[in-house]
Amino acid sequence: MRLLKVASPERRASTRFPLDIEVRYDLMGCRGQREPGSGQTIDLSSSGLSFTADRPLPTGQKLKVAIDWPVLLDGGVRLQLVMSGVVVRTSGTTTAVKIQRHEFKTRGDSLKIRS
Repeated sequence: MRLLKVASPERRASTRFPLDIEVRYDLMGCRGQREPGSGQTIDLSSSGLSFTADRPLPTGQKLKVAIDWPVLLDGGVRLQLVMSGVVVRTSGTTTAVKIQRHEFKTRGDSLKIRS
């Protein structure tokens, strides 16, 4: 018996969760140049992030993104989710990023993206 594959309009491989948190990003240029920006998250999954940016971002652009995570580790340690990826879709300032790497880091009072 063969099972038929049903076509689905959903292209996402992972479930996305709604998230409304400030995001900071650095556009990664040649020779390590970085251009900072900010925005607001729309949703997040293990493989992608959607957010509204402070300006339109070009498809194919590499970037590093940081989100101050809203849940404390062990009830008292502040975390920052740091991701790197590439812009795969844009519509105006709405941006979809394919996450290539991510990690949680503990954070201090600095709002700067940490490497």
